[in-house]
Amino acid sequence: MRIKKYSSDLSPKSWQVIEKIIQVRRKSKWDLQEIVNAIFYLTKNGCVWRDIPGEFPPWITVYWYFCKWVTDGTWKNISDCLIVDFREKQGKKAQPTVAIIDSQSSKNSSTCSENVGIDGGKLIKGRKRFYIVDTLGNLLDSFVVSANCYDGTTAIKYWESQSCHNILLDNITKIYADGTFGGTFSKKMTERYSITVEIPKIPIAQKGKVTIHEKRWIVERTIAWTLNNRRCSKDYERKTEHSNTFLIIGNIRRLAKKIT
Repeated sequence: MRIKKYSSDLSPKSWQVIEKIIQVRRKSKWDLQEIVNAIFYLTKNGCVWRDIPGEFPPWITVYWYFCKWVTDGTWKNISDCLIVDFREKQGKKAQPTVAIIDSQSSKNSSTCSENVGIDGGKLIKGRKRFYIVDTLGNLLDSFVVSANCYDGTTAIKYWESQSCHNILLDNITKIYADGTFGGTFSKKMTERYSITVEIPKIPIAQKGKVTIHEKRWIVERTIAWTLNNRRCSKDYERKTEHSNTFLIIGNIRRLAKKIT
């Protein structure tokens, strides 16, 4: 039994919810809750795998489970289940009808060496993270590409290839976005999926130099929530699927505290 506790640890009630979703066929010598706590610790505090505190299971074991759950979709499944549970407790339907999409360019690090580009508009070398959220700010879907990819064309390609695999996007009828998602994305979403893409142009509020538009502030808040996890402050991952998984884990950490 670990004596020292960390702020990133799951509460017993939160673990009871997540434990039901995780499927492990073989019996592990290590406590699965401690493995998840170790991954949450790394996500929140931003350390390298080898520097996970010794009170947790060995880092190589923790990393093995992390990669396994990336490959078999466990992290996404946990996130989706928590979103459905949270939405229903808020009096919403399980599947949302309105979504908000946005992108965020993130600087790369020395360990982030694949799929890296330069965002010419923001002058950032690294990767671009795409967030698709509901009106409560829950992360319905996300993906990571090199920073030199254009928002609209990249988003429509992803939607065409991956949206059919995400049940949370099945009932979407309207998407709020900014101007970079106009043109190709807006036109093809309407023609192929009968989804209206609305680009709010009249601000609803002004805070200093920050202009707040209808609905779009929700996805900006989700990005801010994600960046509270130091592992997400920059991109440290060699693989984009690992980079995307830490966005999902950030969403899981937030919801695990709210649904209990």
